[in-house]
Amino acid sequence: MSDADDPLARLVATHIYSPPAADAEAVLGRVTLFESVKPRDLKKLAREAHEISFDAGTTLTADHGFGTTFFVVADGSVGIEVGGLPVRTVGPGEFFGEMALIDRDTRSATARALEATRCLVFSRRAFRPFAHDHPDVAWALLELMVARLRQAEARSGA
Repeated sequence: MSDADDPLARLVATHIYSPPAADAEAVLGRVTLFESVKPRDLKKLAREAHEISFDAGTTLTADHGFGTTFFVVADGSVGIEVGGLPVRTVGPGEFFGEMALIDRDTRSATARALEATRCLVFSRRAFRPFAHDHPDVAWALLELMVARLRQAEARSGA
């Protein structure tokens, strides 16, 4: 599948969105994933962020849906569900959708806005070069994914 199969990716790719948030750099600066990133590099990444606001109840990603975007919550909260069961809530300074940056498989969870929510959204095309240039960020993503895999195994009794 391609980015053309993902409506949110098309939204980001075709620039039908609000301009990048004026506070994108500050929002990213509060994300632990980026704590080792130099200010000038964080500023570059912030320029790649697209601000998208979602009403409460909006589905941002669908389990088994195709995805190529990564989200950082700026304001509001997002519920993450796996198999229809809530597994966590993501709030300001937290992120989700990172697996879509790495593989070209379907989403593993559904993400739904629990209230009016504003996110910074990154396409795979924008984020991959940043991760290549910042191996500490790529390593932190790997650590996070291992932790989430262990949590999923614990939930399933594996």
